[in-house]
Amino acid sequence: MQTTSEPSSRRRRIVIGLWVLFALGAALLALAIPLRNVPGEAEAANDDLTAAKTALAAGDMTAARAALASAQEHVDKAQDAAQGFGGDVWSRIPLLGTPVADARHLVQALDDVAAVAAIGVDLYPSVAGKQASLFRDGQVERATLDRVIAGAREAGPFLKSAQRELEEVRGNTPILGSTISARRDAAAEQVNPLADGFTRLEPLLDELPAFLGFEGKRSYLIAMLNPTELRYSGGAALAFAPMAWEGGTLEIGRAFPSTQDPRLLVPHKWEPVRGNTFHAENARLANATFAPSWSVSGEELLRAWRSATGVRYDGVMAMDVVTMAKVLEATGPTTVPGVGELNGDNLTETLVGSYDDYYPDPTAQDQAFATVVAALQTQLFSDGDYVAKAQALKQAADGRHFAIYLKDKQLQLAFGEMGMDGDLADSPGDYVGAFTQSLVGAKVDYYQRRELDLDVTLDEDGTATNELDVLLLNDTPPYAVPGTDPREGYFTRWSTLSVAAFLPASADVEDFSVGDQEWDGEVGTFFDHTFIDDHVVLPPGGSTHVKASYTVDAAAELDESGDLVYRLAIDPQGTVYSASVQVTVHLPKDFRAKTVPAGWTEEGATLTFHTDALESSEQWEIVLED
Repeated sequence: MQTTSEPSSRRRRIVIGLWVLFALGAALLALAIPLRNVPGEAEAANDDLTAAKTALAAGDMTAARAALASAQEHVDKAQDAAQGFGGDVWSRIPLLGTPVADARHLVQALDDVAAVAAIGVDLYPSVAGKQASLFRDGQVERATLDRVIAGAREAGPFLKSAQRELEEVRGNTPILGSTISARRDAAAEQVNPLADGFTRLEPLLDELPAFLGFEGKRSYLIAMLNPTELRYSGGAALAFAPMAWEGGTLEIGRAFPSTQDPRLLVPHKWEPVRGNTFHAENARLANATFAPSWSVSGEELLRAWRSATGVRYDGVMAMDVVTMAKVLEATGPTTVPGVGELNGDNLTETLVGSYDDYYPDPTAQDQAFATVVAALQTQLFSDGDYVAKAQALKQAADGRHFAIYLKDKQLQLAFGEMGMDGDLADSPGDYVGAFTQSLVGAKVDYYQRRELDLDVTLDEDGTATNELDVLLLNDTPPYAVPGTDPREGYFTRWSTLSVAAFLPASADVEDFSVGDQEWDGEVGTFFDHTFIDDHVVLPPGGSTHVKASYTVDAAAELDESGDLVYRLAIDPQGTVYSASVQVTVHLPKDFRAKTVPAGWTEEGATLTFHTDALESSEQWEIVLED
């Protein structure tokens, strides 16, 4: 006979279960109460960090420290709420806990950034602003230098930690996922460049005292480059100044044009750098820098200098007028007697765009150039604004307007990690650099314009079939001095050039042409790059197309997850006017882009990039999946 005990027991279990679920839900709600404060505290902390940055830029240290203290207070409250027991519990709940776990990573990243900001505020008076104490009266203060290096080392792990925390944020849940991922991406845009920058800077921290002469005197040759007469490495080195560091004390000589020293105007012989295809035999000093990489051209220049003068230097600091203009943009204008006020906007044209004004004696412009450069040296090496000056030099180096070559291999590697060695990009995958150099002593490259168009068709095996088309335009005004244009010299409007396309070492060139000239079939090698070149003469207002058809094996390779990754690097040349660039990449059949780099657009199976002015070396990575 069946009793009523079983239904009653079942009802009791259901009721108890419901009460347990209710109690558990209530407990979870109670644990979630502190979490509701996290977004507000994090937003307030972020606002305070922005305010601290603004105050620093204005030189208001009191306001910066107050904003930073407030930011840290908000960060601490967000951490207490997110990293507490409630956060631990919620973050482990499937699906529902994902946004909580993401929020914890975001808050930890914010905490790391606040720690970096605190270090920055502490070091700011030493390295930034007009009263910075790191370098004063021609002397680097060693104690301050050590403190700055220690601060950078302390900040590095926080930056890397913030980067790792942001990488852990998934942002893939319904409703909140898009908001969380947007905040992650916005934070990564700020954190990643700083973290990556520290990775590049870290090797230099150990070597910087040696560069500044604290481990023995170091002497460097400053080479002023003139982009109106191009070499593959940038502007021709036509003015110089000696520089020495000993025990942190700077000695710098007055800049002078090469025309003032007869030894620099006659041919010399020197031992070539091994493997340098562009070594010039029995040449003037101005022709020592034909090689496109400064680790080669810098050594060639030092050997040529020693042959001409008997003086040995430990390195070269090469900078053109665009670099000087960027320094003036960062530090403000300067007034040069006999020239007037110079600033970032008018410097380049004043220095190298005005040869007609010196007719019939263009060498007078060389002296004016040296006078202006001397004033700019004072501006560059004067007290204060070290951060702004360093940023200006780095920006110039990114555009191949500034480079450092050092005989000390460890120092050279350290500056190379910072992207300041002036070498061609050496990265896996695809590459292109289209450069010209003047074959006669002319200053017409000031007017050169160029448009680079690269069309890439990828195969599923990673091979790239490329079509390169570079338009060169000699966009000159009419010949402005009496007589017939001699097609060379300071005043000519004719451009006589060597034109080269530098490609990956694995490139298989099928065709190459400059205008209607037939290709001789020769392909050269410059260390880790293949190149093809030819000569061309462009009349005033004339133009030509430089075209190349070639394939690149392993332009794209499979990564560990099985995705096909296409990599492309493009280097600019240090010209007055930056080249426009158009890149079109056609994907293999049935493939799509898993990631599209910033600045690129996607339309079906085609990716495109365009810029009116390529002002820095670029390296892109496109991940594809089928």
